[in-house]
Amino acid sequence: MRPKLFAAALLCVAALGCASTQVIPTSTHQQRVQAEAALRSAENSQAPNVPEAARHLEFARQQIADGERLIQEGEQEAAELRFRQAAADADLAAALARAVPLKNEARRASEQVESIRGGQ
Repeated sequence: MRPKLFAAALLCVAALGCASTQVIPTSTHQQRVQAEAALRSAENSQAPNVPEAARHLEFARQQIADGERLIQEGEQEAAELRFRQAAADADLAAALARAVPLKNEARRASEQVESIRGGQ
């Protein structure tokens, strides 16, 4: 009788141990991975060197940290939203890193054209 009782107690302890481990839903995990990948991609571009883009990189980092905190608090849906926002900010940072230098170059070219026209 005692071995059965011991086995039942051991099973209960194991079940409680597994129940206390937090399980992250697949969709939330995928959003987290996508956000982190977008952040790394933007960090490896010129985004850290472009002030407008660097600001959005910081937003993305903060949102990933917020999402991880929300997971710990059991707020899966809110965490997923934060990860989506982080990915969007990281993508925006990468786009700004490409666009801002092109915009500045276009403005310089336009100024040169205007100065040439003004000189004629």
